[in-house]
Amino acid sequence: LYMKSIAIIAAALLIAGCTDKQHIDPRYDEGVSQELATWRKKTIGDLAYDLHFDIPEDRGSAVTGTVEICFTLDDKQEVIIDFREPATSIRSLTANGATCDYRVAKEHIIIPAAATTRGKNTIAIAFRAGDQSLNRNDDYLYTLLVPDRARTLFPCFDQPDLKAEFTLSLTLPEAWCAVSN
Repeated sequence: LYMKSIAIIAAALLIAGCTDKQHIDPRYDEGVSQELATWRKKTIGDLAYDLHFDIPEDRGSAVTGTVEICFTLDDKQEVIIDFREPATSIRSLTANGATCDYRVAKEHIIIPAAATTRGKNTIAIAFRAGDQSLNRNDDYLYTLLVPDRARTLFPCFDQPDLKAEFTLSLTLPEAWCAVSN
């Protein structure tokens, strides 16, 4: 009877182990998994960013910004944008000129396939910039956006093999000047 009970418990645990754990797509993990990076590299083309930041003189005030992310897709599909800030940091979001039901999960903004189109797509996001990559002082501010850090500042595809053209504009305190590379 003892051995029969152990066999039943072991079988139940084996069955529970096989059925309770559902396969979780690693593209939705925190950070940029290899699966996400590979999938995006295969599906996203002609990437360009139009980025704007409003930088207040008071370093205690939030830096805000907008980004227009333009890219092409071979087919309508879900798009996963990296942003390592809370959902409350997103002030507005449109996909191809229309408001859409996006979701924020595990450092990503997830745009549903219904909001995308085959060919050219434009995602426009107004946001509160993250502070992690901002080095702020009373008289200056600088960023160091090494790989895996751009998403701590603004929504983007934060992987080095997705090269993009970008434009950058800034609203600065009157006495400041700006340099970019």
